[in-house]
Amino acid sequence: MPVSFNRYHPKDVPCHSVSIIGIASIDVVRLLYVATLPLCLGCRPNPPDLTTCTHIDVHYRDGALDYFCPGRSTQDGILSKREKEYIRSYDTWTMTDKKLIKAFAHSIRQGIYRHQVEGYTSLEVTVVCYRGEERVTSLDMQGRTMIVDDRREFEYPLGLPDLTILDPPGVKPLKARWECASNLGGLLFVGLMGGQGRDHLSYPDPNRWGDVIVGTLRGQHVIYAYQNNKRVRAYPDTIIASMFTCRSIHAATDVNAAGSQLAETNSLNQTLQTWRSDYAMNPNCRKGSPEDIVFLFESKPGWNQHGGPELFTFDNHDPRGGLVLFHDGHVRFIRTEEELKQLRWK
Repeated sequence: MPVSFNRYHPKDVPCHSVSIIGIASIDVVRLLYVATLPLCLGCRPNPPDLTTCTHIDVHYRDGALDYFCPGRSTQDGILSKREKEYIRSYDTWTMTDKKLIKAFAHSIRQGIYRHQVEGYTSLEVTVVCYRGEERVTSLDMQGRTMIVDDRREFEYPLGLPDLTILDPPGVKPLKARWECASNLGGLLFVGLMGGQGRDHLSYPDPNRWGDVIVGTLRGQHVIYAYQNNKRVRAYPDTIIASMFTCRSIHAATDVNAAGSQLAETNSLNQTLQTWRSDYAMNPNCRKGSPEDIVFLFESKPGWNQHGGPELFTFDNHDPRGGLVLFHDGHVRFIRTEEELKQLRWK
């Protein structure tokens, strides 16, 4: 006997019951949407939690030397062959300090998720994190950007992530020497050339050379498109002050990050009343002077100091020595009294 199935004709089902079912379904969807919306808004991916990591491997893409001391044409004058080899020994190294790992983990957690990236080349620093023998994750980092190994990209507030936490302790004095040399170069190229090249190099009154540089830097402005094309100072006074200080004896300031931070907090009108410089000027360096004559050099603290080798100091750095910037713009690290005597001062 054939099997029969019960069939319902559309006319057997009241039309209004279909409408009620449809409306009820829509209402359920709406309720679920409203109920889950706050959860979705709060479920943006977070940066990885590294607090349980026991050690991390740090790798510098272009090598530690070019990472900490960028500019190969100037490395020879500032670092000895042995010092360069020492920095290169940290091209890849392992950090096990628990306090530093904890500080680094806290810095990483401040990131804000941006998007999933399709593909990218390795960034400046690669960090691989381990918990015992277990590999937790790897991070590619550069500036304020971090990409996790699953291709999630995070952006960080100003000054973060703090990659200085990863600096090998033994490299820090050499890095500080390099930053001090960069300051001297900045005073010349930005302060005395106004960022416009050698033809615009000025030779200020030696009694006011620091004041002149401050005035030049205060007069430089940038336009921030993201602030409705607001025109603001490129160098707040706190940043100008940091350019006059040796990084070996003063806390380092990230010029770009600090400048941007002040711009965003509307603090660019901040002015300093007292100035101090760890550098002095050779008053004998004037227009037409030989290219190898000393122009700026490290000295004991003062302001608008000018003179000769009697003002030079060897005490700012470890290993002992001091930096000299010559008329042609190159910088050299002077290690002995004999080297100092061989320099051209007139």
